[in-house]
Amino acid sequence: MNLFLKPELWPFIEHAHGEESQRMVFENSLLTSYTAKLNILTFLSGQLKVPVRIIGVPPSLSVSGYHADNPQGILELANWIKAQKGHTLIINAADDFDGIFQKAPTLSTVVFENDFESFDDYVSAMRAHYRYRLIKANARFSGVEIVEEPPFDAPLYALYEAVYKRSEYPLVKNTQAFFQTFPGHITAFYGAGKPIGFCQYHIEDEVLYFMFCGLCYESLKTYDTYLNLLMHMVKRGIEAGVKTINFGQTTEAIKMKLGGELRPLHLYYYHKNPFVRSLMKNIVPLLGYKTPDLQFHVFKNLGD
Repeated sequence: MNLFLKPELWPFIEHAHGEESQRMVFENSLLTSYTAKLNILTFLSGQLKVPVRIIGVPPSLSVSGYHADNPQGILELANWIKAQKGHTLIINAADDFDGIFQKAPTLSTVVFENDFESFDDYVSAMRAHYRYRLIKANARFSGVEIVEEPPFDAPLYALYEAVYKRSEYPLVKNTQAFFQTFPGHITAFYGAGKPIGFCQYHIEDEVLYFMFCGLCYESLKTYDTYLNLLMHMVKRGIEAGVKTINFGQTTEAIKMKLGGELRPLHLYYYHKNPFVRSLMKNIVPLLGYKTPDLQFHVFKNLGD
């Protein structure tokens, strides 16, 4: 079970985007869900928004919004979904519902498997091209002030809004209160006294979850902020001794150049009305996302 499905975190994420959400517990399974107006032509750069029940965690993270202990648990979840009215979309899923609901690929997540003792060991293990890129980016950050656990004020929230507005695949927008109350970690970066970026993350069960970030796009190139922000996540993960860093979805290339690997995810669709299901057979594939064919050899082989 991923961290965000555990009951202790539910009070902090239930109203992450200001809408009502629910957490359903069954004998062998559980799920979290919320309703959103989804642009079902997102991956085609079109606009057709319809209200959809989303089986996912309310802050709209790359983890799944369900857990099942066994095959019976999957059937429990499927039966509950089949009893609901309207459109239901299971996002960021494994292949658990194959043969039950209609399926399409969605954004892959990028995962970094950590076996480094220190950040210096990590940088030293890189091939020269990738190592030089990090050194160059780090030099741009030389005058940046790094503040751990700052008050999450309006200027920082504006940086999150800037990222949200530029997102190619927006789903729901989290409230400022969510960032202020979630019991994770926030690191903010300040250049010339002004906020240029922040990252929100949480560490538990030997996993670092990179949750959200904010960026000042006017100074993005000056400070190479996004790459430095991701490097900060790698450094924090290694320092904390985690086994895995879940970088989340989107911006696959830059995360893979830090040593991350793509992990495919799927979405599943269901509607109680058989006529609607038949109609959606031709639309659900349009919801899918084709992960780019990216390959990077970031680390040196033994003997290099």
